[in-house]
Amino acid sequence: MCTLKQAFIYFLLVLIYCSCAAPEDLTTLGTAGMPVNTANPSQTFDSTGQQVIASGTFRNGVHTVSGTVKLYEKSGNQTLVFSNFTSEAGPDLRIYLAADTKAGNFTEVKRLTATGNFYVELAAPVRLEQQRFVLIWCKQFAVHFGNAELKP
Repeated sequence: MCTLKQAFIYFLLVLIYCSCAAPEDLTTLGTAGMPVNTANPSQTFDSTGQQVIASGTFRNGVHTVSGTVKLYEKSGNQTLVFSNFTSEAGPDLRIYLAADTKAGNFTEVKRLTATGNFYVELAAPVRLEQQRFVLIWCKQFAVHFGNAELKP
């Protein structure tokens, strides 16, 4: 038999879990295998002259995520390219770059709007010694959906 305190904590955990599982449309992009720009899906990723700096495979956090991500660089500009990426839906999913899986020293890249094969251009270069994790994060409820550790 559980105490009132335990029942309340269980209720809060269920509420948070269900809230973050609330659907938000995620569009499947790049179904032909070519990563496309999330802002302009008619634009495919041009890998000419791009160098792969690091890559990682997504692992589950509280929810299910899968796929890979690669960090490319060309002329000082960096791009995250997601391949075969899937995530459970949530109300306020974001892509973060962070020092750890708890969103320590994080930078918000953008709102997650897609699954499949897509890319996101970064506003500022990533310093892997400071932010080596790509997180899928529910901002509204501070829930770690999943992550990929970027390794050279």
